[in-house]
Amino acid sequence: MVQRRSANKLAGWISYAYSRTRLTESRSGLTFPSDFDQRHTLNVYGNYRFADTWNFSSEWRYGSGQPIPGFYGQDAAGYFLTTQRNQVRVPYYNRVDVRLSKAFLFKKAKLTLTGEVLNLLNRENLRFVGFDFFNGNGRVFGQLDRVLPILPSAGLVIEF
Repeated sequence: MVQRRSANKLAGWISYAYSRTRLTESRSGLTFPSDFDQRHTLNVYGNYRFADTWNFSSEWRYGSGQPIPGFYGQDAAGYFLTTQRNQVRVPYYNRVDVRLSKAFLFKKAKLTLTGEVLNLLNRENLRFVGFDFFNGNGRVFGQLDRVLPILPSAGLVIEF
């Protein structure tokens, strides 16, 4: 992690994590990535205070795809059953969030208005929730679900 702290102007941090988790089943000797094995995680956060009462911040999150837990393979036609566990992964996760805030200062109170957009680029990040069924030739049917669409929001904070 690298960080720059400042109450004024530019502040932020960058963090990266690498993890590899493999399991071995004692009964069969089968070795495979754990269900939650996420190799790469990167987070970048920036904050810029361009006036005493105005603030802009942004965050970018990236994560390599986690395994789809189970004995699944994938080809152009979709998913199928296989003898190898956790070999197929969901696509990587990639999200950009932005926020703008304006503070109003009073004698005994502070009012802050914020506008924010999550998943600004409207990336279709997916997660595994389970497959519905499989047929006699080993084809698996179902889908991956979208995590979060673009989501604008506004907020109001009153401090006294």
